[in-house]
Amino acid sequence: MDGELSVTPGTEDSVDSAVGPDELATVRDLVLRAHLDVVPDLVMGASVAELVASVEPARAAFRRVAESVREVAPRVPAGDTPVLAVDVGHLPAAEKIRRGLATRG
Repeated sequence: MDGELSVTPGTEDSVDSAVGPDELATVRDLVLRAHLDVVPDLVMGASVAELVASVEPARAAFRRVAESVREVAPRVPAGDTPVLAVDVGHLPAAEKIRRGLATRG
């Protein structure tokens, strides 16, 4: 569900009065599942209306964090990893044997 979660105007009080703490936790979980682009710790409230109202600020915070990460993330070119030269003289005997058997078969 990528759309906005909303409560019909005028029904907030009747919905919130019928929602207990367990149900509110379930609603919060559903909100988090529906909106993957939010900071979960910022989606909170003591009522359904408060939970719904907290989605947009949590989404804005997520965008700010994502943008700052993009700015500082290193740019790594695509391609194979470079082959590193291994000094066989410094390898343990078991590794030398393993490599020798691998080249035979």
